[in-house]
Amino acid sequence: MDVSKDQMTLLLDNGLYDSAQMLGCFLVSSSAANSENNPYMKAESLVLQGDALFGEKEFRRALSTYKQALQHIKIIPKQAATSRSSLSTSSRSSSPNSTNVSSINEYDVKFKITLCYCALSENRAALAEMEGIPPKSRTLRMNLTMAKLLRISRHNRAATTCYKDCLRHCPYVLEAIAALAELGTSSKEILSLLPQTPNRGRPPFDHLDTPRWLQRYVEAQCCIATNDYKGGLEHFCDLLQRFPNNIHILLEIAKVEAIIGRNEDAIMNFEKVRAIDPYVMTYMDEYAMLLKAKSDHSKLNKLVHDLLHIDPGRAETYVALSVLWERKDERRALAYAEKSIRIDERHISGHIVKAR
Repeated sequence: MDVSKDQMTLLLDNGLYDSAQMLGCFLVSSSAANSENNPYMKAESLVLQGDALFGEKEFRRALSTYKQALQHIKIIPKQAATSRSSLSTSSRSSSPNSTNVSSINEYDVKFKITLCYCALSENRAALAEMEGIPPKSRTLRMNLTMAKLLRISRHNRAATTCYKDCLRHCPYVLEAIAALAELGTSSKEILSLLPQTPNRGRPPFDHLDTPRWLQRYVEAQCCIATNDYKGGLEHFCDLLQRFPNNIHILLEIAKVEAIIGRNEDAIMNFEKVRAIDPYVMTYMDEYAMLLKAKSDHSKLNKLVHDLLHIDPGRAETYVALSVLWERKDERRALAYAEKSIRIDERHISGHIVKAR
């Protein structure tokens, strides 16, 4: 072959996406990749080039390239396609930035297309692409992506099914537990999805009973989802005793304390989180609201400055900016709130500050 696809893969594996994208131009235009008798070679080359473009965050170009690859895959003779995709699902990667070209198939490429649509915030198109992947062919990551897209589209029953599939595949997908609780699934039902006894049919995680802390985490999330904040707080505090300085648990505790009006305790826990990891963004807009309510303008100013430095593209940053400017310039504050919603229309804090 004129250009070695192994060298292209090496560049991608090392995150050298710019170099990979340039080499990919040679690979895609090589005589071997353009032979009418070898559509698989063309598809391989296009997928590699798509991965390079995705790594460079050129999502629209990556999307177009993956779609071209998919067209070539569809015309590969069935016998050849079967032999090339005979590896198990666990041995191949669907990530645009991690390519296993020896086992490329239609469903892998469809998922890469889905990730492009997600990066472009074109969720309806992403969901349509995911629906073309049969449930039995979906990996854990595919199922979680499908669940999120269904939830965004308000197909809550179907989303619940996908989140449950995630937990059957791996009981430690904590975001699936939280999502199921928010969607109204009871703690009893969630716990029934987790391993209770060794089961040869399950993936080889621990092959032990569900750990007590995971059961407690399920109970905590379900309490919060049903507005039993006292019960949820008790469960989270018990977890914190076992896992001191756990940032995730501290943030959950602070959020609940803010909801029930224990503002000073919430502020203290947010400050503890920032002392452990000053680059945390999660719930920092809610921390900003608490500082505003306390009229602690000095800390609020510093928080906003820090968030702008950490990630100026996050919704939390613009909510905090809106809170900061509420007293000084209402129109500017409203513009920041609207910006946060454009970044993430499901970000609740953005809607709260916009409505004030």
